[in-house]
Amino acid sequence: MKPSGIVRALARSAQYAEPFMVTLAIIGIVGNPLFYLVWTLLIPQPFEDLGIRLAISAVCVPIAFHKRWPSALRRWLPLYWHAALLIAVPFQFSLFMFLNQYSLPWVLTVMAGSFLITFFMHWALAMAQYVAGTTLAYGVFLMTGWQDESIKIPLEIFVVYLFTLFVGSAVNLRLQRSREAEAAMGRRLRTLAGQNAALMRERNELLGHFLNNTVIERLRSFEDRYGLEEALARMTQHERRFCALMQADIRSFSKMFDGENELQVAQLIAQCYSEITSIGQDLAVLKPVGDCIFLYSDIEQSREEAVLNVFSLACVFVQSVERVNENAQALQASPMNFGIALHAGEVVYGNLASETLIDPTVMGLNVNLTARLEELTKVQSVQDQLGPNGLLLSEEFVWLLRKAGVSLPGAQLLDLPALGASVRDFPQLSRLYGLPRPSVLEFAASARERIRVARVSRIPRLLHAEHSRHREVEYYYEMSGSGPNLVWSIFVDVSRWPTQRVDELLRTRFQHLKATMSGDNERWLALSTENEPGSYDETDVEAWVLELIDHLVGPEAAAAAATPNAPKVWSDSRF
Repeated sequence: MKPSGIVRALARSAQYAEPFMVTLAIIGIVGNPLFYLVWTLLIPQPFEDLGIRLAISAVCVPIAFHKRWPSALRRWLPLYWHAALLIAVPFQFSLFMFLNQYSLPWVLTVMAGSFLITFFMHWALAMAQYVAGTTLAYGVFLMTGWQDESIKIPLEIFVVYLFTLFVGSAVNLRLQRSREAEAAMGRRLRTLAGQNAALMRERNELLGHFLNNTVIERLRSFEDRYGLEEALARMTQHERRFCALMQADIRSFSKMFDGENELQVAQLIAQCYSEITSIGQDLAVLKPVGDCIFLYSDIEQSREEAVLNVFSLACVFVQSVERVNENAQALQASPMNFGIALHAGEVVYGNLASETLIDPTVMGLNVNLTARLEELTKVQSVQDQLGPNGLLLSEEFVWLLRKAGVSLPGAQLLDLPALGASVRDFPQLSRLYGLPRPSVLEFAASARERIRVARVSRIPRLLHAEHSRHREVEYYYEMSGSGPNLVWSIFVDVSRWPTQRVDELLRTRFQHLKATMSGDNERWLALSTENEPGSYDETDVEAWVLELIDHLVGPEAAAAAATPNAPKVWSDSRF
């Protein structure tokens, strides 16, 4: 076997034995002085030596504390483990058997030891250890000059030892094949898990493209609690809710096609809707329909929160329209002028389509009133008060805004009878509020900040796993966001390894993840999928964590570190 093959065999054997190392080391440390008392006081033997036993106990001490070894020494653990086991079992047991003139207790002890070592290392290494340990013990025995030529060596006991070693090795070989079969099954399961992960990614992408994040969040929350079937039923059942509502429609839309290319008009409209649909998905449900956009927010914290969401989005929308108009003016295209109405009140929420076409929406008198308020912006006397791209607000909406601490110094009270206007189907309404475009734009900066803060606070903590351990390394991971904005954060305790080693592993195997590391004594590696949101699920994350830890602690890492031709790690690099 080549040296590199021996190194890999030692590393793999030590990996199998690592869960038992501390226990065996404690047995060696305590057992040696304890059995000295047994063989000298309770069952006296011809030979005993406390010094030899204490020396072997000292050999076992580093194994008991191997988890605290410095990173530079950990690569030598496989070699030290096998050397310590050789000294503590076949060498010590055989030496004491020779020195005790093949007494029955020591013959049985050697037999038990020959069987024992087959369970803590590769069967071939166990055979080699037994032969090497016994030969070394006999050599030391001869050098002591204590041999008695009158005592005949009972060769038959070595036949029994070899038989015991053979049986133990056969059992070990069977266990090894079982481990390999289990590993093969694990690989097949991981393949299936990968296929499932791909399906989950496709599901997330589809959900994110065709549903708002607020709808996805509610669906997942119900699914976690009740299962998918019940979640869909709850998502589609009709119920009353409080909502803040907005409807915006382009004024003189048909006339725009007289002098403009239809494709150019569609592109301008898309530019107007692009920003609000991008930043608003975590706060409201948005439904663009042709030249009209309708949105509602039914955040469960409070009515004021819902109203603030819609008002902030309306301010950002007006600012986006103004930017589009500036570009349109440079292209000598007609400016966009929207009628925008804001209202709040009780609505009926539910699915209006069939069970095979789920599209939750809202309906009711307050939804109709919002549409009628937007329609009122076509009246010339109202247009004169609002100006282009101003906001028309109901009294209920303004009252909730003021309750939330938002004053509207630029708002104008509109007396509809005095303006000769009325709300279709709602003639009892006589007072509304108008917020002209300049006043709306004054709110835009604070509205953007409010949206940013609200989105951060609204990111759902859908999963916060308890701290777990793999190969004695602590880790945990979290998920935030939903749909195409789903981001995983992974945290691994890498205090045991130098930064250079972790850095190299990340650069070679985990380049797709964003990595940072804390700089204190207890160093935690933080990995994130924020560069590719919505692309991975829990199966991928779990596989990355286990792979990362496996490569840090072995056997491949240990073998590579001990091999002379192993690639050198990069110099002092940081994240």
